Amino acid sequence: MRDLKSKKQVAKLLGLAALGLMLITGLSACKNNDTVTRSDFLLDTFVSVTLYGESDEALLDKPFEKIEELNKTLNSFDTGSDLALIKENAGVQPVKVSDATYRIIEQGIKYSQLSGGYFDATAGPLIDLWGIHSPEVKEAPSPELIAEAQKKVDYQKIVLNPEDKSVYLTDPGMIINLGSVSKGYIADEVMAVIKAEGVNHAIVNLGGNVLVMGGKADGSDFGVGVEDPKNPGEGYLGVLSIKDGSIVTSGDYQRYFTDAAGKKYHHILDPFTGYPADSGLTQVTVVTAASIDGDGLTTTLFLLGLDKGMALVKSMPGVEAIFVTTDNQIVATPGLKDAFVFDETNYGKTFTFKFQE
Repeated sequence: MRDLKSKKQVAKLLGLAALGLMLITGLSACKNNDTVTRSDFLLDTFVSVTLYGESDEALLDKPFEKIEELNKTLNSFDTGSDLALIKENAGVQPVKVSDATYRIIEQGIKYSQLSGGYFDATAGPLIDLWGIHSPEVKEAPSPELIAEAQKKVDYQKIVLNPEDKSVYLTDPGMIINLGSVSKGYIADEVMAVIKAEGVNHAIVNLGGNVLVMGGKADGSDFGVGVEDPKNPGEGYLGVLSIKDGSIVTSGDYQRYFTDAAGKKYHHILDPFTGYPADSGLTQVTVVTAASIDGDGLTTTLFLLGLDKGMALVKSMPGVEAIFVTTDNQIVATPGLKDAFVFDETNYGKTFTFKFQE
């Protein structure tokens, strides 16, 4: 995993993430029921697993072991990992990978195709060039360097061999980046471990990825807050009620830097321009059954913008979304009418809200 710059930075990130978690656990807790929870800084983010109706903390061991295992396999920064080997052998030879890596790359290609290339699983050269991780002051890459990196981005040059589970990038310098789908896959795998242990009520929170199972121990829904993008960690636009499923949020406020003139550059990059996406959106929240789908879709929808993104969601059964635009509109899909409650009291003067028909 990439080293963070300082312990102070880690503490700040943990603190912000914990604020977001407080609403989730506060709304989810059920009186007179045992609860066990564990938190850590993994996957370059704040990670928490909470089991409801349970008192044995040892039940958390295997879920966290699974997170560690998959992090080593899927971390492109670790020498010898699948993604590092694929990068080293780009334009040279195929690389046999784990089932997990192969599955996630398949998912990356799926959303690359679905978005017409706005989401691109080979955007690694652009992502590495911009190096957008945590708030700082620095200058944007030169147009020449951006153009050079763009030449190495093309998901259609990923060659998969299902017989031996190998992956080949046809051109030297190409890099697969799975950051937009890997957390979702890991969340799904962790929940599978929890289910296998006989647990019936749980929340897995991997930063912006929340996966829930079984509702509260009393049978009622979990409540998950949709963050205020203008004041992350300080408030919630509304609450989603859900028993089972995934809620994933992506926004332009999560990772960014500003240049000396004060211009802000966020981390969701448009492969067609080489620059941070200017789609008219500031945040997208997606509700799906599987977290891996929510992960891929949040980035895809953010890049597509409101109109194209809404059209895509409506074409996909079992997918719901909440779009927040840069001009303070909140638009939710109609399937969330019984699940999402907008906080009109605190945000009605700042945002306009509607369910899209």
